[in-house]
Amino acid sequence: MIVDWTDEFDRWLTNAEEQGGKLLEVAVALLQALNDLPAKPDEESPTFKRVRQARRHELWRVAHPYDPDVAVRIICWFPANDQIVLALVGFDKKSIGDVFYASAAARGEAIVDAWLRQKG
Repeated sequence: MIVDWTDEFDRWLTNAEEQGGKLLEVAVALLQALNDLPAKPDEESPTFKRVRQARRHELWRVAHPYDPDVAVRIICWFPANDQIVLALVGFDKKSIGDVFYASAAARGEAIVDAWLRQKG
């Protein structure tokens, strides 16, 4: 799977790189999990789950096993060709909790819409 990402995700990843430590370690591991996928997931797993708050596009969240220090999530979208995954939004849920999923879904869907317009 080819992993591409948006400017918003790039800013978040750059911040994670600057912070380093566990946040960066987990972010890299989640990106590797995306990279290792042969195609869009057929079903949910502990690592890959659909974002239920998304209405217009099928967004997925990528997560890691429980860690008391971080709760990194990546919101992503799989274009129809199943060869690319687009990382949309990254965040550390530990400090904000599940409430973020509603805004992440809205932001993610807006980013997908913009990406689709740009690709024409």
